[in-house]
Amino acid sequence: MPAEAEAVFNSLGARYEAAFGMDKELQRFNEFVAKSLPSRSKVLDVGCGTGKPVSHILASAGHEVHGIDISEEMVTIAGSQVSGNFQVADMRTYQPPELFDAVFAIRSLFQMPSCDMCSIAVRFSQWIKVGGYLVLGVTPSTALPPQKVTYDSTWDCAWVLDKLWMGNYVDDLFLSEQRWFQLLRESGFVIEAEPVSYLFSPAGQDQSPEAHYLLLARKVEREPLLGPYPLPRCLKPSTLKRTDNFFAPNLVSKGLERLLEDIGDSEKVLCIGKDLAYGRFQHHRTRFLGTPLEEDLPFAPGTFNTVLALWQMDNVLNMEKTIQQMTDVVGRLDSKIVIVQGGPYNEVVQLLTSVARSPPVSHQGHLLHSAMGYLARHGFGNITLHQIDAHYEFQEESHSERCAAAAKFLAGIWHHQHFQQAMITKALVDRLQLRFRNDAYMVSHGMVAIVARSSLN
Repeated sequence: MPAEAEAVFNSLGARYEAAFGMDKELQRFNEFVAKSLPSRSKVLDVGCGTGKPVSHILASAGHEVHGIDISEEMVTIAGSQVSGNFQVADMRTYQPPELFDAVFAIRSLFQMPSCDMCSIAVRFSQWIKVGGYLVLGVTPSTALPPQKVTYDSTWDCAWVLDKLWMGNYVDDLFLSEQRWFQLLRESGFVIEAEPVSYLFSPAGQDQSPEAHYLLLARKVEREPLLGPYPLPRCLKPSTLKRTDNFFAPNLVSKGLERLLEDIGDSEKVLCIGKDLAYGRFQHHRTRFLGTPLEEDLPFAPGTFNTVLALWQMDNVLNMEKTIQQMTDVVGRLDSKIVIVQGGPYNEVVQLLTSVARSPPVSHQGHLLHSAMGYLARHGFGNITLHQIDAHYEFQEESHSERCAAAAKFLAGIWHHQHFQQAMITKALVDRLQLRFRNDAYMVSHGMVAIVARSSLN
């Protein structure tokens, strides 16, 4: 079985620097970027390793360096030989204390699930100031021997499974140059300089030269959580109807629980939809409404302090009327509207979109962006966005049972009445075979919440 990334890099320690520390092309590229940044920029080295060469080059250029790595051994070495602030952290859950002028991720994007790989550019974009830079060092999938590659058609990426690398067996994930360009654009970046591509032979390693690919991108979109970009100019309401098990007990999300707890502090809450009847949101002053959103809400102005709508905007025929209805039933003082939809690269949506081509699940970023515009127009322009990590768990004992249960559940969310439901379920089983490799048991279901408060007070 492939080793976990933390164990791999803890075991490597200084051997990793010895093998990869003398990459002259990488050094020249990072020196070029370091000189291009404003004086004393705040920079983050993601997967900093021992701190050399990336963090060392940046610190030597006078920048304020922060570094994170999943390996405690690597962080200890980095802190001992580079001036900066280094800490143990997982890039998939890290929350920076402030925005950075630049983020560097050099040869640290390999060993993670496909959905995490494709959404990591969104996470990086959240950490960077508008106009700031992202620097990536990767190996493109186009450089891999075809006979060693397992293609993941759901995410358009390639795996090399059970790969022997520096004495450890690992599962490595690779994207093509074109796919990296696409992900960066979708996450709110533009390519700033001609990419650098070259071959590199790690010192002391008996292996073929590796293809290295260096990218410099600049952040141009303010809200990466509203992606993927570019947003469609218009969007037809979805014809798919969800079942009531969307927020079933196998959905795990501390972020969603915290959001609901905060809302529960309100005295009078209108919850549109009945998905929360599983007991996640039971408040004695809460009203649940199961009628379609495009119908008039049967409440007088000022009846509620909070309106909550979870995944209710996909089927709305008139977005502005719907938002106006929500704002009408709350008071203007200390009131709020909370709308939750899917986040960029939501794995549930991606899986279903890949197998059920028509009709598609709506573009969630467009729905959120439209809702924000209408909320501001109707006096609720004090808006914050919140990323909510979530996943469905499938704990069946065998791999085949887990795939079958997950496929049946996922196909039933939107396509329970689809005339090709059986075919959709079978296609999902085939794709989940790779997703649930090595005892994996979850499917990511990331969300984004709009919390809008009155801007007229």
